[in-house]
Amino acid sequence: MSEKLAFLCEGANDVLVVKSIVRQLVPDRVITKVRQLGGVNRLLKEADRHARILNAKGYFVIAIYDEADDKDENLILESESPGLIFVPARRKIEAWLLADDDAVKRASGLAFRGPFPTDRIEDPKAVLLHHFYRAVRERKRSYIFKERDFFKAILLNWDLERARRKNISLNVLYESINRKRRA
Repeated sequence: MSEKLAFLCEGANDVLVVKSIVRQLVPDRVITKVRQLGGVNRLLKEADRHARILNAKGYFVIAIYDEADDKDENLILESESPGLIFVPARRKIEAWLLADDDAVKRASGLAFRGPFPTDRIEDPKAVLLHHFYRAVRERKRSYIFKERDFFKAILLNWDLERARRKNISLNVLYESINRKRRA
């Protein structure tokens, strides 16, 4: 396995989720980087260039993007870097957070009942925000105001093993990383 992994993400909230995945899955001896590139089209346009630079430094690169975002699919097909794979979060990365219903309940004070797998949720970001706004309205949580706070609150107890069982695209990422680790 490459002893260096780099993850390219769209935004700051995605970076929070990916860093949690890295902490739980990647051994300490593996050097990791997580970079935010700002939006799906910028990520897809610049992934190949970033991958070439990082590949030259010994990194294998995993680009994670929200499948539901409007994007130019040809950019993925045109990628020429052998040390780069694209892994879409089915719909949006918020579905990965919602997949750990235990962490969502601990963070919000309200049970989250799915649907599972959370890949099936049409707009997971809207579901996540609605769930937390409801928690604030019902006075279960009064200290959480911003979307980023919701992410952080869930990630305090978010468990990759629990979540990957209830989200297909997260499990694909998990398996991709494990295949790379065994190679």
